[in-house]
Amino acid sequence: MKPTNALKRRILQMRRTMSYVQIAEYLQTEFPNATGIYEKIRHWSYPSSFGVVGVIGDTHFPFVHPNYLQFVQDTFEKHKVARVVHIGDLCDNHAISRWPSEPDALGACQEFDQALEWVYRFAKAFPEVTLLIGNHDRIPERQAASLGMPTQYIKSIRDVWRLPDGWEITEQIVINDVMYEHGLNWLGKDGALDKAKNSMMSCVIGHAHGNAGCKYMSNAQQLIFGLNVGCGVDIRAYAMRYGKYNKTREVLGCGIVYNSGHADFVPMGPQYFRN
Repeated sequence: MKPTNALKRRILQMRRTMSYVQIAEYLQTEFPNATGIYEKIRHWSYPSSFGVVGVIGDTHFPFVHPNYLQFVQDTFEKHKVARVVHIGDLCDNHAISRWPSEPDALGACQEFDQALEWVYRFAKAFPEVTLLIGNHDRIPERQAASLGMPTQYIKSIRDVWRLPDGWEITEQIVINDVMYEHGLNWLGKDGALDKAKNSMMSCVIGHAHGNAGCKYMSNAQQLIFGLNVGCGVDIRAYAMRYGKYNKTREVLGCGIVYNSGHADFVPMGPQYFRN
């Protein structure tokens, strides 16, 4: 039994009203000599009209690992990524946070200038990106609100970081039946899978720097995954000292999403570590 295009289209139409098991049982009568049909149905019925999606982890500019960009570029090229998503926390905004700054921290203007340089580098490497808004991205807005300043007086994220037109900015997006968002309230080793269960579809998140990886679950109706793409931060940076004594340290890497039933976390290998 070969997965012809006509058969795949037929299965996708049947999925509107039938479960995987029901489809397999129906086709088993039509193709009695086919083997492994139950498993094949799941694989054939995943849409892939957008191609492979590459997901950049939290970067917290300017406190990003100096080799993270090269790692992401190499990984996306290897996996033939067609669309890029940044999972959020583009910049750290340490100097203007409501939390006390480190004693040796840069001033707000210096930190901004260095962060902007990194934004330029990533925007040049990836001219088209869907940027999801993270909690650190909201710091200027939250600080303004604490002073009673309405959003009309605040620049947009696009204007602040001078993002190109090819960068789409949103809080949440669904691509190929997979939901992407920053993941603010989904922590712990099963945070991504919990998010997927809650959303009743495969989900990709970031935010929890120390809980990278992909976990799956299934029932008779579907197979879903929860993927946390880790981060790309520089663990030596003063802005990351708050996590020094956490039980789980930062996991550097990125995400590759093939379809709504298959995704991988790719850890940053030693070839990208500092000498």
